[in-house]
Amino acid sequence: MLGRYVTRAPRRILAGSVLLFLLAGVLAATVIEALALNRYEAPGSESLRARAALAEQFGTSTSNVALLVTATDGGSVDDADVAAAGAALTDRLAAEPGVGDAWSYWSDGAATLRSEDGRHALVLAWVPGDADHVRGDVLPALTERFAGTDGPVEVAIGGGDEVFRVVAEQARADFLRAEIVILPLVGALLWLVYRRLGPALVTLGIGLFSVVGTLAILRVVTLFTEVSTFASNIALVMGIGLGVDYGLFVTYRFREELARGLPVPDAVRVAVAGAGRTVLFSGATVAASLAVLFVFPFPFLSSFAYAGIAVVLTAVVGATVILPAALMLLGHRAARRAGRGRAERETGFWFRVSTAVMRRPVVSGAAALVVLLGLGAPAAGVDFGSPDDRVLPAGQPVRDLYDTVRAEFATEDADAVQVVAPSLPDAEIAPYAAALSELDGVERVDSAAGAFAGGARIAAAADPGRYADGTGAWFAVV
Repeated sequence: MLGRYVTRAPRRILAGSVLLFLLAGVLAATVIEALALNRYEAPGSESLRARAALAEQFGTSTSNVALLVTATDGGSVDDADVAAAGAALTDRLAAEPGVGDAWSYWSDGAATLRSEDGRHALVLAWVPGDADHVRGDVLPALTERFAGTDGPVEVAIGGGDEVFRVVAEQARADFLRAEIVILPLVGALLWLVYRRLGPALVTLGIGLFSVVGTLAILRVVTLFTEVSTFASNIALVMGIGLGVDYGLFVTYRFREELARGLPVPDAVRVAVAGAGRTVLFSGATVAASLAVLFVFPFPFLSSFAYAGIAVVLTAVVGATVILPAALMLLGHRAARRAGRGRAERETGFWFRVSTAVMRRPVVSGAAALVVLLGLGAPAAGVDFGSPDDRVLPAGQPVRDLYDTVRAEFATEDADAVQVVAPSLPDAEIAPYAAALSELDGVERVDSAAGAFAGGARIAAAADPGRYADGTGAWFAVV
């Protein structure tokens, strides 16, 4: 039925498709700014409840901003002028609009906030608010005010939100670069495949339709829920990939039917009925697989599902409706060049490969299995982890900051785990901190009763009131 409709009204279909493409382009042009810089958080999780309790009861939370302070001219962070500058920097940061709390080596006296060579120290801060506010409003202002040389110290800006602010900027820049590289490359490959400009441009156009259509759909989705900025990259990569892939299915079937001598309308109908069914089944399978991502409570993963399903929808529509209409108008201009018909199919490389496989199916299957196992062998030792600054290329300032922290600091206090006990009596703080410090993998626990390691108290608390309010307490576990 679809094939018959396409062959009856190809010009109307293409005119409507062009209009739809232009309207989608208007929506797609605004999508990047509407996408969110969301965090890797699950709404309603225990960690978010603990963070909310920290903010409400104690006026602090997990640090999401870090300043690496380096003494200039080879000095030490314990030098009088450097210490005074560091303390003043901590106070200035705490007083900045949007900053909820700030602490440092100079305010807390925590030795682990000082590098082992004494040249660096950390100032940590908590900036409340969602990721868009912190990364879009507060961090650029803090970078402008604090980054750079300030008297005897040099300051670099880091923290989890700064890392992923830079990652998001990198993703947006990569999106534009990828468009510049991918489209001409895919166009050239399609010309090599078809040896004709018409079908190459039409197939590439289906990929573009999928990308622009997906971005437009994402723009609509952002009106109702949060969508990650990385969804745009999924739209580009999958849109070009699926759009071109599905286009190749339909176009090759159309060319085969022309080579068999069918008239153009009949060739289009057969291509839609045969290859179109394959495209629909493939699209349904991919969409169903991506829908599984909705099971996970992370907006980041849900965004991939929105983008992926939208890509499938637009690619399927493009390959089964728009492309056949274009082939109907191209007609024999989309056919193989003379001399590349039946003879080529019966003597070409893929004909010889398939013939050899059918002659020895067991040997061929075993060889393919060995190759697949070899390719998959490295996955046996894969070590999954959360993304951090190391996803950025070397040379990025925030990557350099954390390279310094990993190399020069005994522990990474910026990534400390906060344990919140909203109704813990003061008398139980020390025993609880000691018990926490005995857990495997724990280097130190900071609390109102002091710092603990290996079950023993190793230092007094510089500011006991910071960790307790008389009705409850919280602990920083490093």
